[in-house]
Amino acid sequence: MRKNTTEKVLYFVPHQDDELLTFGIDIANSIKEGCDVHVIVCTDGASSNVRLRLGNREFCTQCGEQHVFDLTREDFTATRDREFYGSCAALGVKRENIHMEDERVVDGQLTVEEAKRIISKYLKELGGDCTVCTMYPNPPEIQHKDHMRLGFAAKELKDEGVIKNLVLMEEPYVAVIAEHSPDDEPVIIYASDDVALQIEKAVSEYFLWNPQDKRYAVGFHSVPDEMDQLITEKGLYYHVYE
Repeated sequence: MRKNTTEKVLYFVPHQDDELLTFGIDIANSIKEGCDVHVIVCTDGASSNVRLRLGNREFCTQCGEQHVFDLTREDFTATRDREFYGSCAALGVKRENIHMEDERVVDGQLTVEEAKRIISKYLKELGGDCTVCTMYPNPPEIQHKDHMRLGFAAKELKDEGVIKNLVLMEEPYVAVIAEHSPDDEPVIIYASDDVALQIEKAVSEYFLWNPQDKRYAVGFHSVPDEMDQLITEKGLYYHVYE
């Protein structure tokens, strides 16, 4: 799927793992097509309950060890960032094209105005004619509020003329339960065989368990079914916002 003839695509993701779960196939496809792909993560990702589970002193049937790892929010963000960087590398994103704010928004506290500020900042730095790709906003009862607010922020910026080209993508696990109007049904794209291999490699970054190297398989503990769905169904859902 190609958005238009622009060569630079900016993916704004709320948390580490969304670059894969919601955008992974499209990121890999964009890079294959020769686009200059940039990925911007907007929050610290530190509010996941996995952080507390890693220190709950209980035996974990998923990783086969007792959870005795007391991570600060900063430590937890760092281990999520390691997974995120590994995933981006598997998808083909250059390290210098991965962007994070020096003071990232606290996970769960992203506002529409802050999301608009972040998107506008990187459009100014990287070029106003870029294609922006971010979350399709769905009702909060079926979608994380950081995801929803990024989508609303992007739509507002498109209406204001700040964003020239906008693609909104739905989380596969949300798209299958969301209600869509007849004129706004998402289009599904599927991974080719070579991209599917990249997706599997990216998923493995989120399943890596090696506490000695500060790898705690956060994605595996958090959303294993969603990761498996991405591998087995090999599809993503998108809308072009006119």
